[in-house]
Amino acid sequence: MQRLLAMLALVVCASQSSAQSCPDFFRFVDFGIKASDGLTYRGGTVLRAESFGGAPLLIRDQTVCLQAQDVAIDGRGNPIPLVTGVTYDPAQTGIALLELHVSAIGDTAAAAAQNAAAHLAALGSGDVSVTRGPDFLCAMSKVASGVSCQVRSPFPGPAAPVVYCDASVCTMPVMAISERLSVRAVWSNSGALAGDLDALGQSISGKIQQIHGFLVPLSAAF
Repeated sequence: MQRLLAMLALVVCASQSSAQSCPDFFRFVDFGIKASDGLTYRGGTVLRAESFGGAPLLIRDQTVCLQAQDVAIDGRGNPIPLVTGVTYDPAQTGIALLELHVSAIGDTAAAAAQNAAAHLAALGSGDVSVTRGPDFLCAMSKVASGVSCQVRSPFPGPAAPVVYCDASVCTMPVMAISERLSVRAVWSNSGALAGDLDALGQSISGKIQQIHGFLVPLSAAF
């Protein structure tokens, strides 16, 4: 499921426009506005590509820029490229993460619903242990390995992210920032939590809050 959604996101991003090389230097990125003509224009959600102290935040070779004749310029005269996806350097986030991506995937509500399907199917199977917390609902199969937890999103909107964990990692394929933008994150999982759904649910909820806390200061749009 996680690999399928990751591949889907890349295909959607690639189909929006032809990618091009990014500028040599930029401090912000613009996810643009998708117009009725199918093209993406400047003026969308803007995220910082460097910290407030000037340190680079992105893994540059994983930034997907678009061809555009008209891009905005920041206050220091640097271009603000149009992008469909960026990958933050986990070491610069201040969070114990393995991956952190923000991508334009078109319809985040549909992607979130698709991602939640396996979790909802598990809940309806009857072969799971279920734990409900104040902002999470976790399920662990009695016959197969793996845990899934649906967590209340800290971002506006009805789409609640679902996180899938095995003994080594937890993966959040989709967390909707807006109708078009989604966050994907991966982090290490302590196998000791696998048998304690309440502790795992609290850990996942805390991680999502940390991701929200990192991203919100990077854009005034959230």
